[in-house]
Amino acid sequence: MRMDLPAMDEWLAERCGMYTEWLDEGRIAYSSRVIPVGKSLPDRQWVLPTMQVNRIIADAGLIALTDCVCRTHYRRCDKPVSVCLLLDEFGQLFIDKGRARMIGLEEAAAVLKQADENGLVHLSLYRPKHSLYALCSCCPCCCHDLQLLLRYRQSRLVARADYTAATDLARCTNCGECVDCCPFGAREIVEGALHYQPERCYGCGLCVSACPVEAIELKLRGE
Repeated sequence: MRMDLPAMDEWLAERCGMYTEWLDEGRIAYSSRVIPVGKSLPDRQWVLPTMQVNRIIADAGLIALTDCVCRTHYRRCDKPVSVCLLLDEFGQLFIDKGRARMIGLEEAAAVLKQADENGLVHLSLYRPKHSLYALCSCCPCCCHDLQLLLRYRQSRLVARADYTAATDLARCTNCGECVDCCPFGAREIVEGALHYQPERCYGCGLCVSACPVEAIELKLRGE
């Protein structure tokens, strides 16, 4: 049965049209990709995610901090606004326009830590001729990419992380903390027990950080 989707506002529709055109023309592979939160990974898995997240920052010639354009536009929540990290020439462009300021690696790490603590999803952002131009930490209520994915089923816009969350059901207490923090609807409590839908998991790692008994870990997809 077909389910009608809510109407997009003008701002969101404009971005959806832009991304769809770029995808159809093969100018980008996706608009954004989910990056796991750093602290959600067990020690044995830190190497790859650290390379995925920290290499982006460490290898950047310049890092600039600016306000999240989505959260500034919608203001639907009280999550931190200054969480968008612009890289290299894109960052310099915003600095020159007075819309961002240059920061170092230590402050960039602090920005990511604050985002983790506020349950924001790390996305790497892509544009034509800028294979990767920014890292932003996003909420489902304001982020245009997450809105397009979750409310309008534009699944090809957002690429999944290389990881998926695995739960040790023997340790799980069915408290529901992971359900409350999952922005992708991959977890729910059914008749008092955790029900997990791995096909909905994007590997953000927020559930791992939220679990009070450490019953969840991220594993490479396909393991």
